[in-house]
Amino acid sequence: MEVLAGDVGGTKTLLAIAEVGELPGAGAPSIELRESCRYDSRQYPGLGDICRAFAAELGRPLPAHAGFGVAGPVSSGRSHTTNLPWVIDERELAALLGIRSVRLVNDFHALALGLAAVKPHDLVRLNEGVHDPAGPRALLGAGTGLGEAVAVVGACGRQEVLASEGGHASFAPRDEPEMEILRFLLRRHDHVSWERVVSGDGLVNIAEAIAHSSGAPLPRRVAEMVLYSRDDAPAAITEGARIGDPVCRRSVETFCSLYGAEAGNLALKALATGGVYVAGGIAPKLLPELQDGRFRAAFVAKGRMRPLLETMPVQVVLDPNTTVLGAAALAADGATLLPQARPTPATTP
Repeated sequence: MEVLAGDVGGTKTLLAIAEVGELPGAGAPSIELRESCRYDSRQYPGLGDICRAFAAELGRPLPAHAGFGVAGPVSSGRSHTTNLPWVIDERELAALLGIRSVRLVNDFHALALGLAAVKPHDLVRLNEGVHDPAGPRALLGAGTGLGEAVAVVGACGRQEVLASEGGHASFAPRDEPEMEILRFLLRRHDHVSWERVVSGDGLVNIAEAIAHSSGAPLPRRVAEMVLYSRDDAPAAITEGARIGDPVCRRSVETFCSLYGAEAGNLALKALATGGVYVAGGIAPKLLPELQDGRFRAAFVAKGRMRPLLETMPVQVVLDPNTTVLGAAALAADGATLLPQARPTPATTP
C-alpha cells in the first residue's frame, strides 16, 4: 500500500511517499521510503500548504491515506503545534487534500512505531544493560524541543504508545552551577522546563547562562549568532567546544549531562526495562560527546536506584527517518480502520 508519511517538526517538516507491506511471520510491516522532500516549517502557514507543495513537486496526486507525527500534543485527531502557530485537524486536512484518511499522533508516538523498522547499525549503545522484550520502553529526543514518550506491550502483543509532553515538566537542577542556570532562565521565563535546557535552544540558553555566571565571554562568532542567527548557534557552540573554547566546552558537557539526567528520570518513571531510546536531531550531531561517559554518569546517578538504571539498555537512534517510518505504519493502519465500500447491488433489466 502506498501512503503519505510525514515528520512535522517546529523547524523542519519531512514528507515522503512510502510503500507499506506485510512481512510474513513478522511483528511489523515492511516500509520502503520512496520520494521525499524536506521543508522549512516556518515558511508555510500550515501543513496542508506543505503537502500541496509536495504534490506539485511529485507531479501527481497524493496517496489516499496519510499519517503524520506532529511535534505537539494531539487530542481527538487535532493538534495545536507547540513551536509553530498551526492547528492541524485530521478531517480538515483530509478534506483539504482530497484524500480518504489522515492520522495524526505526537511525533514521539510515531517514533515509537517506527523503531521496529530501524536497522541495528543505526542504534548506538550508551549503556549496555539487559534488554527485556516485554518491558516498557522510554523514548526521548532533543531537537527544536524535547519530546518524550513511553511504549508498552499491550494485549495480543500489540504495542501501545503513551505520548506525553514531559519535556515541559519543571527543570530540576542538581548542583550549584545548574542552579545558576535556573536563576538565569527564571529572569526570562515564568516557568523553566527541561526543554529550556535540553533542546537546540537549550544548548544556547546554557551557554548564555555559563558566560553570564562565569564572566567569561562566548567566542565572538558564537555571540553574534546568538544575537542574530539563534537557530545556527547550537552548531557554532558545538564547533567552539571541539576546538577548545572553555565556555563552549563547558556548555556542551553540561548539556550532555542534563540530557542523561532527564533520560534517567524518564527511565525511572516508565521502569524502562525494555530500553531507553535517545532520538531527535541533536544526538547524532553530539554522538562523540554523548559517548564520553557524562551522559551515562548522569543517567545512573539516582541514588538507591543506580543498580536498576545500570541494567537498562540506552541506545541512540541514528536513523533520521524513524518518525516518518512510524507515520507510514500509522497511515496504513488508518486505512484498515475505514469502513469498506459495499458493492453496488446488481440491477435486473
